[in-house]
Formats: sequence, C-alpha cells, structure tokens
Amino acid sequence: MSAAYPSGWSELPKELLCRIAKRLDTRLDVLRYRAVCSSWRASVPVPPKCPALPVEVHFLVNHPTRPLASFLLSQTTVYRVEPGFETHSRNKTWLIKVEETKKDNNFRVLNPFSQHPIKNLPASFPKELNNLNFRVVETARVFSMQQMRDDGDDCFIEDNSSLIRKIKLASNFDSSSVIVAIKRGDLCQMRVNNDIQWHLFDSDVHYRDITNFNGKFFTVDLYGVILGFNENSFSLEEVHSPLEQMVWEGERYFLESCGHLYIVVRDFYCCAGQVYYDKRIDGFVKETRPGDYVPVQFRVYKRIPSDHLQNRYDWVEVNDLGDRVFFVSTNCSFSFSIRDCDGCHGNCIIYVDEVDKIQRLDGEEIDADDNDNDGLRQLRYAKVGLFNLANGSSAPIAFFPRHLAMFWPPPTWLMWNQCSSSS
Repeated sequence: MSAAYPSGWSELPKELLCRIAKRLDTRLDVLRYRAVCSSWRASVPVPPKCPALPVEVHFLVNHPTRPLASFLLSQTTVYRVEPGFETHSRNKTWLIKVEETKKDNNFRVLNPFSQHPIKNLPASFPKELNNLNFRVVETARVFSMQQMRDDGDDCFIEDNSSLIRKIKLASNFDSSSVIVAIKRGDLCQMRVNNDIQWHLFDSDVHYRDITNFNGKFFTVDLYGVILGFNENSFSLEEVHSPLEQMVWEGERYFLESCGHLYIVVRDFYCCAGQVYYDKRIDGFVKETRPGDYVPVQFRVYKRIPSDHLQNRYDWVEVNDLGDRVFFVSTNCSFSFSIRDCDGCHGNCIIYVDEVDKIQRLDGEEIDADDNDNDGLRQLRYAKVGLFNLANGSSAPIAFFPRHLAMFWPPPTWLMWNQCSSSS
C-alpha cells in the first residue's frame, strides 16, 4: 500500500506539481517553490520580473548643455518576514523595506520610515537571506525615479523627493509603459522611453497622493477632491467631493487593505494657525515655540459600492480597523495584520510626521542631523507616531515597543538563523 505513494516531496507526480504551480500568486512564491528541489525547479520556469525594473529612462530637463538626462526608474518593496522555525522571541514579525539594484538579486535595505538607504546596518545583519528559512509576504510596492550621473552608475545627482512626490505604474506597464506621477503638486503622465517629457493634466490643482486600484488611477488633492480615471484612456470615471464637513487643507494617503481601497486623512483643522501648507516645499509646515503641542487627528474612509446607483461608489468613514494596522507616509502606505503579534493592538495608524519647521526653512534653525540617512533619525526626534483610532490618542511609537519592533531594529532570530545556517 505504501509503495503507491511517493516517499518524498521530490517524487510528487508532475501533474500535481503543475496544479500547485498554478496557485502561486507572486514571483517570490514561484522562486521559493523552485528552491525546494530539482524536480520542483524543473516543473516551472524562472518567472520574469514584472514590472521589469530597474530600467533606465530618458527625458528632457532644464539644463543649458545637457537637456536630455538619464533617470533610473526603480522599485522598492516592503516585505513581511516571519521565521519558518521555532523561536522564543515574542517578536515574530519584521517589516523590511528593500530596493533592488541594477545587479540581479542584489538589494539595498532602506529606512522603513523614509526612502533613504541605511548605511550602518548591524554587523550581524546577514549578507543574504534564504527564503526557505522564512515566511516572506510582499506587503507593498513603491516606485521612484532618480537622475543618474553621466557615467551611468548607481550614483544619483539629487534625491527623488525634490522632484517627484509619488509615481505609480499602470497595471499593464510591461505593455503600455504608462506611468503617472505627482511632480511639485502637478499631476503628470508619460510613456517610458516613448515620451521625452511629462504631459501635464492640470496645473491649477495641488495633488497629494495617487494610486491605482481595479484598473483605475485615483488621485486626491490638497482639499480632498478624489478623482478616478481609466488607466488606459485616462477618461474620468469617478468624482468625489471632499469627505470632511469642514473643507480644509490636509494630508491624504491612499492604501489598500483586504481588497478594499481606503484613504487616510490627517486633518489639520484641529491645529488651525499652527500648521499650514507651504508652496516652497509642496508640504506642510508648523510655526511653534518650544513646548508647544500640535494635536494629531486622523480620519479613515473606505470606498464601497453605492446603495443607490449602479456602478457607482461612495466613501464612508470607518472607526474600527479590527486587527489591522495602517502605516502612512508620503513615500508609501500599506496595511498589515497583528493577529499573531504578541503585545500589539490593531485599529491604529502608524504615521511619519512629515510636517516641517518653518524656522528651519527660513534659516533660523539648523537641524544638524538633517542629512543623516543611516537610520532612523525619525525615531530620535519622535517623528514616527501611533494614533489610536478608537480613542483619538497619539504618542511617539517609542511608547509602543512591540509595534516599533516590527520595523526596527532587526530581530535576533534573523541573525541567529544566519549564524545557524553558516555553521
């Protein structure tokens, strides 16, 4: 009787392997599948990178002698990593943000609260990770574009944030080459390596965020007007007026959670007179004295099908996220579950406080660590906070060590597994 069944994973019949392979959702899943053994590897080809990034693109810039510049369009990915082995650590989830370089399978580890590489990782941080030793789930994708030096290496002339606030690729980017971006508050579109300049949609609106969801691009402006338009034809298909009763300048973030589209609003109406929009940086600034308290208020809205009109949608405010945590920043926003995280609670928003000081912009105050990109100066200056959606309270994330441990520092089991594998 036992002879009728395969004695090991490597002896599973080919038809069963094919059925398993068809249920793999991501490129990472396929790579882990192929790493099991030679027979599994032979049953499915190496998956192509989709989209095929990083890629070099060229378009016009304002330069008297070199008007056509080279830029690198690249992808940053946030992964949720969990140990695939027994560990006594209470922290069994780590969120790592990495950027793939031009060299295949080489990555840079980025600051989870910004888009800068971490220069000084712990000495024990592994040089490579074996995906078979961990459960790895892709949580979010972020795209950026940086101008390259003339020699074409991985050094950049200036930081992406000074040029482009946000970039999104069309769902069919590999065939359409369409990207949409918010550049200095303007909404722009281009086809990579077909166009040599951005095409401007509307110069009279200050856009704050953009995303794509179910075949549409969604944008939101400074005052909360939401537009949804077709990815291919750019025809306008949804228009939503501001969701708040008091129309006010605010920061707004799109994110997807459990198959639904949400928008998180940081409402500055609660601190009118202290925080306001400044065109010089296309962002918000505060004018406060030492010891002044700037209140924090967030609201969350969910896009749902309309009860009254077919093929129409409404945005409704939600006050309970269940076991979900929303993370929001200009660079990227995403959600994750804390169901298996000891000592953590859901129904909260972890946010990067990107409101700048007007005194620093005016040159009256110098931030000595303003160019410190090696970690986590946001933590030292309490620029990362946690907002409790249930009671409206907020505090620096340092007051919530179990939540902070999911971002930084790297967990001990990550280094321990590397040492164990090496030995």
